[in-house]
Formats: sequence, C-alpha cells, structure tokens
Amino acid sequence: MRKSLLALAVIGSFASVAHAQSSVTIYGIIDASVSYNSKVATGVGAATGNRAGIDSGAINGSRIGFKGSEDLGGGLKALFNLENGFNVDTATAAQNGQLFGRTATLGLSGNFGTVLLGRQKDFLDDLAANTSVADFGGLISNVHAKDLDRTNGERVNNSIRYNTPNVNGFYGSLIYGFGEQAGSTSTGQSYGIGGAYANGPFNIGLAYFQAKKASSAAGAAAASDVNSSNATTCSNAVGSAGDTCLKTWTLAAAYQLGAAKLHGSWSQVKLPLAQSGASSSFSAASAASFVADAATQQFAVGGINNDKTNIIDVGVNYALSPALSLIGSVQLARVNFVNADNGKMTQVNLGAKYALSKRTTLYGVYRNLRASDMYSPGVNSTSTPGADNSQNALNIGMIHTF
Repeated sequence: MRKSLLALAVIGSFASVAHAQSSVTIYGIIDASVSYNSKVATGVGAATGNRAGIDSGAINGSRIGFKGSEDLGGGLKALFNLENGFNVDTATAAQNGQLFGRTATLGLSGNFGTVLLGRQKDFLDDLAANTSVADFGGLISNVHAKDLDRTNGERVNNSIRYNTPNVNGFYGSLIYGFGEQAGSTSTGQSYGIGGAYANGPFNIGLAYFQAKKASSAAGAAAASDVNSSNATTCSNAVGSAGDTCLKTWTLAAAYQLGAAKLHGSWSQVKLPLAQSGASSSFSAASAASFVADAATQQFAVGGINNDKTNIIDVGVNYALSPALSLIGSVQLARVNFVNADNGKMTQVNLGAKYALSKRTTLYGVYRNLRASDMYSPGVNSTSTPGADNSQNALNIGMIHTF
C-alpha cells in the first residue's frame, strides 16, 4: 500500500513538472475611434460628401489571440499561435470572415532558430517597426501602394517560415508559400527573404517578397499570397498561371535620439504583368469617371496599367513625457503607369498618443492625402474620394490591450 502511494506521488510530481513546462496565453487588442473623412464619393456619378462614423482598428487591428509553448527538453520548444481579427464597430469578423485570419501557425524553436507552418506574415511586416506603421498603422496603408509593399501586415497562406537566431544583433528570415496547384509548382507560389541588424538605439533591415499568378480568380483565393486574389494585380492580369505578378522590397531604418525616435524607409512595388490601358492620359472629370474606370483600374494604385511604385516614408515619435507622445510622418509615392505619365501621392500625418495606463492609450490623428495625375486611393479603404485629388481625415480613439 505504501509503495503504491509512493508511486502515485512520484507520477503526480512528474505531471506537475510537465504542466509547468507548458504555457498558454490569451491576449488581444481593441482599437475603436470616432472618425471624420472629407470628400467621400457618395455613389456612382454622385458628388462627394463628408462622412462621420466609428472605425475599428484604425491604428492596430482589433484581435484576440491564443499562443503557447511546450518545453520539449534540450532547448527544443513546440509553439503555436492562433489569432482572430474582428471589427469592434459592427462585431463582425475581419479578414473576410476567416476564423483565425490574422495568424494560424504551429512550429518548433531551438538553438537552430524557429520553423513555423501555416498562415503568417513575412519579414516585410517585421520591418514595420522602423516605419510610420509603428505609429499610424493602417492609416497610411493606401499611400503605401494599398499595402502592396506589405509593410502593414499581409499574410502568406500554406507557408513555411524559418527565423534565424539573433547573432550579435543580426537576424533574418525566409518564407515560402505553396501554391498547392496540382501539376504546377509555380502557380500561386510565393517566397520572401529578409534580414536586419539591431544594436542599441539603431535598427536597420532589408526584405524582399515575390508572388506568382494563380490559375484563375477562383483559384487565386487559395493561392499562397493573399494579393493573388486581387483582380487586377494578379488573378485577372495578363500572362499565364505561374508568371510573377508581384515583386516588392523595403529598406527601413530607425534611430532613438534621446526622447525622439527617427525612422525612414524606401519601398518599391513592381507589378510585372501591368499593361497599357485604354487611355494614354489621366482625366478625372467626375466621380462617375472614377467608378467607370474601376473595372479596369486605369491610373490607380495596383491598377491594370500601374507597373511600379516607389514610396519614401519618414517620421518621428517624440516623447514629451512617459505618457504623452507626439507623432508625425510624411509619405511620398511616385506611381508609374505603362506608356503614360507618372502619378504622385503625398500624405502628411500628425497626431498624439496619451497612455492612461500600460494597457490603455488615447490617440488623435489628422492626415491629408493629395494625388496628382492619378486617382487617389483615399486615406481610408472604405472612404474613396472619387475624382477629387485631396482628402482630409481625423480619428480620435482608444486602444486597449489585454
């Protein structure tokens, strides 16, 4: 009897140790703001009007996530991360209703680095910490070529990613997305590579990503790169399945100079399958013309005749106090069109953030976007300015993390 009790006690102690070596964390972000946008198109052929409302995830996408690890011994760990995105203003799911549309990964980590399988971001998103995305999030996505440069977090389905260990401040990453098309490895395929160096107040990094055309609009939805489902960028563009439809890279750096964090980046987006549009010159006569051109997206970011975009992004975050920070940035984009004049975009952003606690922050952000010789994508994805080449927006909101 005493031996049985002793055996049970030993087994129980091992169970406790095994449990202690595993951990699961529930976390999340809720971002809600009152917004105002000027000159929003009110419909086909209609004039523009002002819009007010509640926005979700203006700076940080609202989400709830689950992540965990298990110590397997010898420095080896099993990892998982499941992250759901949602819209706090309507209580609907984000990422087209996908259950864990933000992240769904499983992998191993050890002295060799980390290997992750599933739906995940590439290294271009890691460089966002050295760009205005760190302060303004999705509020600058449209001037960043509607995020075709991937600095605001695009995902790669069916992917395997390897992250190197940090060696004296140097670290890097590789990612490969399977197109999963029977008989054609290249169809819907994508891959990326990146590296960075961090030493005290200085950070610098460079990353590249490439995607290939899916077999059809329907097949594009299952392609590795989420941009392969874009009707003009990849799936409905000219060319054959497996042709390269997106190439993008970003060089980004940041420096902490006392209370001020200075950052700058240069991104380039190439769309090799772009072709000449029906028109050789841009004309924004009315909001109706913009809607009519929407089918082919001539003279628009990522449109059928947009073959290259260069984006320069510079900014500063200045801490007036431990709680209050002033933020500002400027983005300049040069948008090239096939056999036509180039377009330009300039966006100016000013704002402030005030931390009520470690988990709750108030913010206010004003921004203005101007476009010339092209259609403006607007300062918000849901607030297209129609034929007008200038738009102002203001968001006043709160971010709570848990």
